[in-house]
Parts: sequence; structure tokens; C-alpha cells
Amino acid sequence: MIKKIITYIILPLVIVSSAWNAYFSIISFIASDLTIRESFSFINNVNQKGTHWGGSNFWAKAKKHKFELLKLKFSDILSSFSRVSSIDPPNSNFNKEYQLISILYEIEKKSNFYKKETALYIPKTLDVYWNLSCDSHMPPFVAPAITNMAMIEGLPMRDSSCYTHLLDYGYYTYQLFGNKAQFIEMTGEQICMRAKKEGFVRIIEIRENKFDEIIMITHECNDLG
Repeated sequence: MIKKIITYIILPLVIVSSAWNAYFSIISFIASDLTIRESFSFINNVNQKGTHWGGSNFWAKAKKHKFELLKLKFSDILSSFSRVSSIDPPNSNFNKEYQLISILYEIEKKSNFYKKETALYIPKTLDVYWNLSCDSHMPPFVAPAITNMAMIEGLPMRDSSCYTHLLDYGYYTYQLFGNKAQFIEMTGEQICMRAKKEGFVRIIEIRENKFDEIIMITHECNDLG
């Protein structure tokens, strides 16, 4: 008898809880997806970009859309989707970031053998990369995460950060051994010297050209004496 009572009480709770968790996961996904699309129309200011304090505008928008879905205001959601459908990333406030990430995904398609003997180099003069976040210590993780490749001269040079844990995520080890960023920009010869030192045969440099376009330059360093 007691077992039946417990079953009749717990089973509905489990079903309701599961249904609620599934619904909340769905609306969280929709709200986040919509907000990501809306982000292309945000002001492109490094102080408002990031996963922590810099992302307050993003999380406020996402929270607003969650409440709209929770309150079943589907007309508001459809209206928001209609607005963002006309946004063209290459012509948005974040067109440079779009170019950069597109190049990184292009590099990601290369074979694992190629990646094993190749590293990335992004000069500190490429502001679009080093200002991806108000957290100055976050950008060094972006290119390796997307491409699955190592970087040379990849430590941050900007000290100001909206995320104050500057020695987290392995940075303490770099500080312990006295490793730090050395160059604002490296020449081709310096790039290949570093490649030889680190055991790479080539370096893919990502930079801006004279037309303000983000491009790749491949430095083949096998012939370096």
C-alpha cells in the first residue's frame, strides 16, 4: 500500500519535472540562438564583449527572450526572428570578426598531419582578434579551439581585463617560468626562427592587408638555415 502511494506521488513529480526541464532547455536554446543572431547589431565595443561582465547586454537580451517564451508570447519571439533574419553578418557591425572566424574555420578543415607540423601566428596589431573580449586573457584560446592548432607568440599583451583572474587557466605556469609576449609584430624571418625553435615547419599568419581585409599568409620555414 505504502509503495503504491509513494509511486503515485513520485511518478507524477518525475514526469512533471522531466517535462519542465525539457521545456526549459528548449526555450533556453531558442533564446540563446535568437540573441546570438541579434548580437550582430550590437555596438562593437570591446568593453561590451565577453563571457563575463562584458556579456551583460547579451545575457539581458537572452533573459528577456526566455521570459517571452515562458509567458507564451510567441508573437514577440516571431517578431524578433523576423528582425534578425535581415541581418547580414559580413555587412554588420561585426564584419571583421566574421571574416576572422571564417578564416579560422577554413584552417580547421586542413588535415591532422598538416596541423601537427603547423602553428598559427596572429600579430598584436590585429585588434579584431585581440579585442574579441573585454577579458584580455580569453582571445589566446579562440584560434586554437577552432582550428585545433598551436599558436606562437600567443600570450596576451593587454593587461586590462574585465575578468580579474589573470593567473587562471594555466597563465600562472607561464608567469612562473617567465614566459610573456615579446613582439607587437614579427617579421617573416622572426616567425620562421620561432617555428624552428618550437619544432614547426610552417606558420600560418593571420593579419590585415592594406585594404583592411583579413588574410592568411603561409610561411614555409623548412629552408631556414
